[in-house]
Amino acid sequence: MTMAMAGGGRAGETAALLRSLRNLFAGGLAGLLIWEIWARVLTRAVLGYPLEPAGLIDALAQHRLGLSVPYLPREALHYGVGIVGYPIAYLVLSRFVPRWPLVLDAIVAVSFTAGVAALIRAGSFAPIHFIFWTAAMGLIATRWINRDSRLADAISWGNFTWFNALGLMAPLGGLSFYLLGEGGELSYMSFVGHVIYGAVAVLVFERLEGRQRPAAPSPGR
Repeated sequence: MTMAMAGGGRAGETAALLRSLRNLFAGGLAGLLIWEIWARVLTRAVLGYPLEPAGLIDALAQHRLGLSVPYLPREALHYGVGIVGYPIAYLVLSRFVPRWPLVLDAIVAVSFTAGVAALIRAGSFAPIHFIFWTAAMGLIATRWINRDSRLADAISWGNFTWFNALGLMAPLGGLSFYLLGEGGELSYMSFVGHVIYGAVAVLVFERLEGRQRPAAPSPGR
């Protein structure tokens, strides 16, 4: 009987893991679909051109490896990161890193402030950069007045996906830090899009997890 119970326990754990992964990827897909509308439709309407993550992937490949990656593999990688990569990273951070939202908020606040300070030193600072910095810092600061801790955490994760894309990947691809050297408009649209993507992905995942988590047995049962 003990072996049977152990086998049943492992089967239950496997089923729970698969269910969580399904919820995780459902959240990533939901966030990415909204990102696509923001990036390819609304950003084009505002700036005259879309956000193109595939272009960032190409810049990375060319700058680091001297390779030109065809469009379809770049798009496939973009969707893979949005649906699978970022959600798995969120799951690991949120379940195993203590006070992770505050850590991520600090990374974004310090790094973006440093980028804006570099513009000031270089004499390239413009009013749009001040507006952008104020908006980003203001969004981070909403944590202290937000009564919904889950929403606050979701926003922190969305902020961090923007840092990863433009604070880390863009410089590695030979582009400016946070794309601030390109004027700031594209970076701002990317900032809003990443916050929406990350927040939606987290909220969908956590809501699905909450609905499907087995209820705790009542005392005495």
